Amino acid sequence: MEVRRDALCAAAEFVLEAQNCAKVEPGAVATVGEITALPGAINVIPGESRLSLDLRHPDDAVRERLRDRLERRAGEIAAKQGCEHEWQLRQETPAVPADPGLSDLLGKAVADAGIEVHRLPSGAGHDAAQMAALTRIAMLFVRCKEGISHNPAESVKKEDVAVAIEVMNRFLRLMAESELAGERRDTGRATPA
Repeated sequence: MEVRRDALCAAAEFVLEAQNCAKVEPGAVATVGEITALPGAINVIPGESRLSLDLRHPDDAVRERLRDRLERRAGEIAAKQGCEHEWQLRQETPAVPADPGLSDLLGKAVADAGIEVHRLPSGAGHDAAQMAALTRIAMLFVRCKEGISHNPAESVKKEDVAVAIEVMNRFLRLMAESELAGERRDTGRATPA
């Protein structure tokens, strides 16, 4: 075992390193969602392992510092295991903060529906990030069975969807009222009710 160079063991150690780094940095999230051991035979020591790392933080400087630290640690772990190491950056997207005003209105809509408000740093890297290039954003999360999302096993209850629709209706009314109130202030004229 002393001379074995197991790429999967190095990858496993890195996965735990990523998890530990994110745990000690408030607001950080690290996910290894893909891992492959090659050649992938039951009795063959993996000579190569590939994995993905999704690293998020609301502060880009903190995320970049964590990325650099994890890249350095990946090299150290590989060297310790007697393996080579290659780091490839596939995508890097700046943090997209939710709009505080819209988030407050959405929180009010949730509370008005009789639901406790929970604020989450989503770190969304998909539709919300794309929309943020065009306009202000806020997000409403609908709970999924066993917390599984972005996966074929994702499932929601009809009742939860109904609550989400009710909350969004309230949110849109509050947003319209807020916009109308802003217009009244800007023009100094009363708007008929």
